[in-house]
Amino acid sequence: MGSEVMGVPSDSEFMEALGSVPEATEYDPDVWRVETPIGDSGALLVLSFDIGGSSIRLTRESANGSDIEIYREEVRRILVYSEGGGRGIIVESHMSSFTCELRVAIHPQFRLLDTTLRVGI
Repeated sequence: MGSEVMGVPSDSEFMEALGSVPEATEYDPDVWRVETPIGDSGALLVLSFDIGGSSIRLTRESANGSDIEIYREEVRRILVYSEGGGRGIIVESHMSSFTCELRVAIHPQFRLLDTTLRVGI
């Protein structure tokens, strides 16, 4: 698992689904960050990811600060989607005997679904 490279969408896929593209962070050029508005709420969804480290951090931020912050390691891939009027992010990760899928809808409204399933032993 450790030798796999985390899959990430292309800049054009990010732009189509989220309306912005990731940029390298100032503090670590290996960590990328993309921000996108959540519907018409005024809140932002911020996705930071480290391809070499196979990790992500996802936060929901508003004028009152962050109210959701999720961190994942052993991320296999990040997907973005824009279909049927909905837009969002999917993060797939696999850890020993578990597979996890984090789905975040950002339009037309915010929805978070985090599933963890045990796989064959």
